[in-house]
Amino acid sequence: MIKRNRIKIANGKRLNVVKLNDIHFPFADYKAVNVALAACRVIKPQIIVLDEIHDFYSLSRFDKDPKRIASLQEELDEATEFLRELRTDNKKARIILMDSNHLRRLRKYLWSKAPGLSSLRSLRLKELLELEKWDVEYKDVFMFRDFLFKHGDIIRKFAAYTAKGEHEKEGVSGMSGHSHRIGQHYSRKRGGFYTWIESGCLCDLNPEYIEGVSDWQHAIGLVSFKWSSKHFVAYPIPIVDYQLLWADKTILYK
Repeated sequence: MIKRNRIKIANGKRLNVVKLNDIHFPFADYKAVNVALAACRVIKPQIIVLDEIHDFYSLSRFDKDPKRIASLQEELDEATEFLRELRTDNKKARIILMDSNHLRRLRKYLWSKAPGLSSLRSLRLKELLELEKWDVEYKDVFMFRDFLFKHGDIIRKFAAYTAKGEHEKEGVSGMSGHSHRIGQHYSRKRGGFYTWIESGCLCDLNPEYIEGVSDWQHAIGLVSFKWSSKHFVAYPIPIVDYQLLWADKTILYK
């Protein structure tokens, strides 16, 4: 029987965590990146999680297109400028950069090609990326209130299949990038209710090494917690035609 008097509708402050991933400077989609930065200005997250902002294409073990090889210093400069903009806009936010397969390209390159240089402090990731200057933490993964943020190491063919795989691997709720797709998987078990999100990407959707149309999507990820609770709502927010819709706001690049 419906009992309206049993329902309580309460206002409450939220703790928002935004995830920006797979930017791959200098192969970013700069319009999508600007929309994502604007979204952070609107949402005002208390925590911003980053992964795969660098590409390190010139250090990869794959055959390289000479036309695509940009200056490594140029890539680092673009990523640093991004961190500067992000910190300027979000002075009080906790910003966390997570480890990823592209960041590991530098370590692997030094170990295999220049082991004698690998001990130099200036070539360690924290120093090279100037993380301390912008007050950015560096972590392998980030667990917050039983919600796991990671770059990800699973890729399956269809959207949300990767999310399902990550949840099955980790056994908790979480969010990952890596697949460049938007997807969300839900699960209810004896331990409770779980969800896992694939949070899209902010890189160029038309790389030269993919024939036809890549099945990638621009997006950011959002996890909104009750202020002093583990209770949350989590979802990807798509960026379509360089427009992002959140709450009653439309953020667009024009």
